[in-house]
Amino acid sequence: MGDLISPLGLGIFNVLSWPNILIPVLGTILAMIPSFLPGIGGASVAAVAIAATLTWDPVSVLLLFGALTGGATFMGSITAILFNIPGNASSAAVLLDGYPMARGGRARTAIACAATASALGSVFGVLVLIAILPFVQPLLLQFGPLEKFLLGVWGLSTIIAVPSNSPIRAVAVTLLGLILAMVGADPETSRPRWTFGNFELFDGFNTVAMFLGFFTLAEIISWRRRYEVKAIAPGPEAGDSTRQGVLAVFRHWGLTIRSAVIGTLVGVIPGVGGTVASFVAYGHAVQSAGDRSRFGKGDIRGVIAPEAAVDAKDGGSLLPVLALGLPGSEGGVILLTVLGIHGFVPGTPMLTTDLSFTYTLIFALLLSNILTSLLGVALAPSLARLTRLRIDRVALPMLVASLVTVVQLNGLLVDLYAAVGFGMLGYFFKQFGWPRVPFVIAFVLGGFIESNLNLSLQLFSYGRIAPQERPAAWVIAAIILLSVWWMSRRFSVRAKRPAPSLSEPAFAVPLLAAAGVFALVSLRGGAAYSGYAQLIVWSGVVVLGVIALAGSRSLLRSRETGAPTEPPIIAKPHRLPLLLLGLQPVAVWLLGPPIAIAAMVGVWLAAGSQGRPGRLLIAASVAAATGLAVAMYLDKIAMLRLPRPAFFALLAGIF
Repeated sequence: MGDLISPLGLGIFNVLSWPNILIPVLGTILAMIPSFLPGIGGASVAAVAIAATLTWDPVSVLLLFGALTGGATFMGSITAILFNIPGNASSAAVLLDGYPMARGGRARTAIACAATASALGSVFGVLVLIAILPFVQPLLLQFGPLEKFLLGVWGLSTIIAVPSNSPIRAVAVTLLGLILAMVGADPETSRPRWTFGNFELFDGFNTVAMFLGFFTLAEIISWRRRYEVKAIAPGPEAGDSTRQGVLAVFRHWGLTIRSAVIGTLVGVIPGVGGTVASFVAYGHAVQSAGDRSRFGKGDIRGVIAPEAAVDAKDGGSLLPVLALGLPGSEGGVILLTVLGIHGFVPGTPMLTTDLSFTYTLIFALLLSNILTSLLGVALAPSLARLTRLRIDRVALPMLVASLVTVVQLNGLLVDLYAAVGFGMLGYFFKQFGWPRVPFVIAFVLGGFIESNLNLSLQLFSYGRIAPQERPAAWVIAAIILLSVWWMSRRFSVRAKRPAPSLSEPAFAVPLLAAAGVFALVSLRGGAAYSGYAQLIVWSGVVVLGVIALAGSRSLLRSRETGAPTEPPIIAKPHRLPLLLLGLQPVAVWLLGPPIAIAAMVGVWLAAGSQGRPGRLLIAASVAAATGLAVAMYLDKIAMLRLPRPAFFALLAGIF
């Protein structure tokens, strides 16, 4: 026991002694600011900090990078709650209920709740990490591909608990999410699948690009000419206060602890990450709730669960990095690089001779998480005022920022094309009342499930997996069965399925056609398209076909009976943003991002100028300035080398 207490005390001393404590405090602030901005994140700051700390002593380096890891997690949730923009991928689950709370006038409550759940989750994760650190290697070895596959299935099974007034639509969007998650390289053969000759899609659709498109761009389309935040009818938790947000976490203490457990366990498993942890915890919150009708509309439990899980994950995710040298995220890769640069060897040394350094890193992470949460609670009233902005006035700047952000994620224009596609898909999901949560959960977990299923089947065929010797797999399988059984017993009576919209075929038929193309390609694609891929895509065709057929029959009956004409699907104020967004991929390919974005800004502003020469001149000036700023940012700050626009390449070829 003394061998553990002495390094533990030394780790605490390294963090709290003067002036060492200034390093994690400053590192926390350094991580918080960029993490508030979507697409930048703490990993970017940590990557820059590697070069700046090459000559630092080991303790200072661990203090800084522990703080950068902790400070980067929570602030992304603030962006998600206030603006429906996930500051990082793991904060996407928080916006499902956090943003509706902010729209309903409870932004302060949501922020304080997220901050409190974040702090408690972090403390729980670190305490578990300290408790199991001496026994971590045998524990990690219990989680192989089979256990990871079952964990993904557990997360996917929670979809059936998400409220929906049309179960068949929920099934359809789940299959769509799984289909789009399979775009890229087949995990077994590494051959391209559904890339249509585009090498940049070899790694599939970028998850952050999907989140920015599906939530942010889809929302911005409807912001134009909306002069106030759309209110939600007050529920049983009416009112807005920091105190209410803090107390809500303790009122739902059971959910907080269970979500923290989920986050810690998911974090321990190498390669899983906070996004999976947050959505598994969110699904658990839905399935364990007696009344699920408020989820997705501003239920505070939908903020508590993912936030507690994501911050608890931070503690658990250090285990595979320190014990096995296996990073589970880009932050883990950076941390592993830093450890190697400064002479630390993951594995036995970090758990024995260098244990005091390990504890220094852990407590720096804990201090950073607590500081960000305290600042979140303290700043909740000020941050909540941001929701009072004239939302129509920030629509265009947010659209420009989102497009630039998605380009600079990986320096690939295909990410912008994907974000625009997902944005339009998310917009029509909202317009037709199709559920979005099942799509997101399926997309996030789809690749994880398939890759681990493939590995499990290969190992089983080679006789390397004996199910009876995998107790962790049996435990997870039992949890899945118990969860499904429990949900089926508590399943609330669904609202009667509404009659299909008369205009629904206009949406369902194109989706059916797209799924049909995917299905036909899979028949001719050979070994790249596994049995799993075939099953998912053809199931999607069948389900979408049923929906399209039902909608077409309703349309024919309405024409025969002379039913009244439905209002237009796309509201008049939304048409210009939707058109400009839809044209962006073509414009960017033809002219490049700076000119394409400048043209979009010019048309947007000119459309509201009512033909007045002065306003047209202002629109042209703002558009030119925007194009110049985008060009300078991408070239000088992001330092991207994007492909030459097609139009200029054509001119160069002619002349």
